[in-house]
Amino acid sequence: MSEIESWQIISYQTLVVNSMLRNATERALQVAIEAIIDICEHILALEGISAPDTSVNVVKKIIEMGIIEESPEYIDMIRFRNFIVHRYEKIDMDIIYTIVSKKLPVFRNFIHQIRSS
Repeated sequence: MSEIESWQIISYQTLVVNSMLRNATERALQVAIEAIIDICEHILALEGISAPDTSVNVVKKIIEMGIIEESPEYIDMIRFRNFIVHRYEKIDMDIIYTIVSKKLPVFRNFIHQIRSS
């Protein structure tokens, strides 16, 4: 997330006018969310538990196990990732800017909880 923060996306307009920055931000968010999913799947594998059928359910299982605290933001992030990956139409810039400007701590919180467990 420090990479996205280093890009100094200071306004919504910054993303709108700079397609390279917008595309890089979308991709960086996708990769970060996929890392969360992969970490959760790895934890389940280490515990000998088969991964559920969807990424959302993978994270829900980790929450059920008490490894991370329940947060609707985790599920929202996975749904956002699914939208990026499975839909090729224009992505709402409001969503991306909201994530970049307000939700990046969610990623740090996830890593902190994983390290603490």
